[in-house]
Order: sequence, then structure tokens, then C-alpha cells
Amino acid sequence: MPGVTEYGREASPTVKRMRLDEAPAPAAPQPGAPAVQPAEAPSAAPFAAEAPKLPMPPPQDPRMPNFRHGVFLAPMVRIGSLPTRLLALEYGADLVWGPEVVDRAILGTERVVRPETGLVEYLKDGRQIFSCHPVERRHLIYQLGSGTPELAEEAVAHVTAHGDVAGVDLNCGCPKPFSTLGGMGSNLLTAPDTLCAILEAMRRAAPPHVSVTAKIRLLPTQADTLALVERIVRTRTIRALTVHCRTKDMRPREPALLERLREIVEHVTAVAQETGQDVHVVCNGDCFGHMDVARIRELTGVTSVMIARGAEANPSCFREVRDCVATGVAPKWLRYAVWFDNPFGNTKYCIVQLAFTPSAGLGSSERVSSLPKRALVEMRTALSQCKSNEELCRALRLEWPLPLDNVLGDVRAALEQRGAQDGGAQDGGAQDGGAQLGRGAQDGGAAVDAGPAPV
Repeated sequence: MPGVTEYGREASPTVKRMRLDEAPAPAAPQPGAPAVQPAEAPSAAPFAAEAPKLPMPPPQDPRMPNFRHGVFLAPMVRIGSLPTRLLALEYGADLVWGPEVVDRAILGTERVVRPETGLVEYLKDGRQIFSCHPVERRHLIYQLGSGTPELAEEAVAHVTAHGDVAGVDLNCGCPKPFSTLGGMGSNLLTAPDTLCAILEAMRRAAPPHVSVTAKIRLLPTQADTLALVERIVRTRTIRALTVHCRTKDMRPREPALLERLREIVEHVTAVAQETGQDVHVVCNGDCFGHMDVARIRELTGVTSVMIARGAEANPSCFREVRDCVATGVAPKWLRYAVWFDNPFGNTKYCIVQLAFTPSAGLGSSERVSSLPKRALVEMRTALSQCKSNEELCRALRLEWPLPLDNVLGDVRAALEQRGAQDGGAQDGGAQDGGAQLGRGAQDGGAAVDAGPAPV
């Protein structure tokens, strides 16, 4: 789109107009006053908070997902498909984000339930746009890409109509071109009026028990970041704000600016208390697994942490002791993919991205594989050349066809155990949609569309 470049170096014409229109007029100099020296660098956008207002009641439905104290799977395009999310839940993730889906993509889709497996698909022209399963419905956050309040409202109404997701999240941080086109993604960071209007539209469209959240990046200056988060919190629409502790121009290999987050947490908490809300900040950036969680909580003051690259390399990173990718994680991933007929291109891509190394993966030297490094390299090379699920199976040294009895047994058991440990909380596996929908996935019987999960 003209006017929009990768990483938002040039904003869209709409954003430029907003900057000019909203910029405060310079004050006229007073007679005898000393000359005002120009600032070192002008503010990137008009982030000053508006006068306090309470446009809508804060979300307080007790059925919403819990953002207070958890470790979450971050939204990742392609990687965050159903098999990865199920594995993350099995290995201990409290909530899982799906991959970003743009508003125009989800609008007009047909919702189809596969009776054999319970799989829910949103299809357009026969192509899968989004898929999910009732077993994850109380833990699944749908991430929306949008730059238009009207389209965002329609998209949220569409995807929440059947109780398939626990929350909807606005992507305000991704700097990649597929997210920034049309003023979406990180472009919203410099369009606070549009960003807040979209959140308000999402809150109007979402049922009371469905949470609304946002995911942002740091702005170049701390003052602008604090002003932006205050604008967001004052909409009284969100239950949580995820902060990716990098600016939009920073690359993943650059260390996250975690030291900036504590002040943001304190500011969000203060504004939330002032406006009668309970808003939690989630940290994203340089958390590669269980071993990093305590350190990040101590450093930043957050109670919840999000994992991206660590889960891409090894979804068992949510556990203190991780599984071997070659003998544990990848075979489980493939079983989920085959059972739910996951698109082969996505299956191959995700499996090849796994860390076929003797260690646990990114950020850890913990040895998790008994296979020699050479064998693991050869296995990954073979996987990259596969053209079918059967070939993937052979490359992983598995028998074909795969045994598909009780495919969801492990994830159900993990969620039920977690629910019992939490004192039978509402997100326990026995109460999730999987107890009513998709039992066919467990015992081969027919599954039925039970609609929204009971509360």
C-alpha cells in the first residue's frame, strides 16, 4: 500500500493526516520571555492522554480467562496453528494465542464442524482461514489484525458467535508488511485514536464473557509509551495488555528492553485502579522457557509472561524438564496434524522449525536427546524434503499409519489436572467444551456441535 513500508518507517497517508490534525498548535511567545530551544527530537505521534473519561463499564465477567498469573503461548503466524497450541496446553501453557487473522479474511467465512474429530473450521472458498477445537476454547485467544473499527466489530462478532474462543486480541505490534498494510499492526502505535476506537468496537461486539486484550511494542521514548498505554487503559475495554519489549525497528536477535517494563507496569496499574479496572501486563520478549519466567517476573514486575521463539523450537518449554524434539515433540505434533487433517504445508513448516538438537533448544544447554547430533541433523534434512505426512512419519522413524486412538487424551488429562489443582476453577478440563464436543476425538465416536461452552 502506498505510504506504508516495512517496519512502519513511513506511515500511511491516514496516519500522517492524524498527526497533523492532532498536533497541538505552538503557544505564542510572551513579550520578554526567553527564546525556547527546540527539543532534541520531536515526539513521533500525539500520545498525550485525553481528559479522563469512562466511555463504557470495565469488563468484569468472571468467566473471562485469567491473565493474572500465567505463562502463555505467543501469537505466531503459521507456527500458532492448532497442533502447536494443543501441545503447548499439554505441556503447561495457561493460555494460547492463535496466529493473527485479518478482519477481511475472517469475514465471510463459513463455520464448519467436523463430526469425526470435533474440529471447527472457518472456511472461505474451500480454504481454511482459521481452525480450533472445543478442548482449547477456554484457553484460546484469537488475535485480530485490523485498522478499521467497523471491520473489527464485524470480525469479532463473527468469530465469537459460537463460543469458540475465550478472548480476542488486537495486534498493535507486528512490524511485518502483511500486518502493517492498511494501517494495521505496528502502524496503530502511531494512530492512538484509531487503536482505541478499534478496542471499543471489539468490546461492543464481544460477548460479556469474552475478554478483549491488546498487544503492543515499545515506542522509541518511554514518555510516549506511557502516554499510549494510558490512552489504551482509559478505554476501559481490556483485561490485559501484552508489551513486546522491543521497538518496531528492532530485530528479534537484539536483546529485549526488559528494563523499561517495570515503569509501564506501575503506570498501567495506577491508571487501572483510578478507573476501577483490573488490567494485567504480560511481558513478551526473550523468554525462552520455564527457566526464564521467574527472572523476568522479578525484573519487570509482571505476573504473566509470553513465550514465542522458545515454543517454536520446542513446545515443551513450558515444562521445567523438556521433551526431546525428535522422539517426543515432533511425533506428537504429527499425530495432531494427521488426526485433524492439518494443511500439509503448515505441518511440514512447523515441524522443520523445531529444534532438532541435543539440547533443549533456544536459550538452554539442557540435553534432552539421546540421539547424536549428526543423526538429528540428518533427520531434519530428511524432513525438509518430505512431500506427504507418510514421508514425514518415516523421516521421524515412526510406523505408518500412525496410531490415532485417544489422540486428545494427554491434553485433556493435563487440563483436568490443572483444573483440579486450581480448586475446580472454571477453566478445568472437565468443564471445557471438549467434555461435550469432540469426544469422538477421544474414543472414535461421533462428535456433535454443542455450541457455546457451559458456564
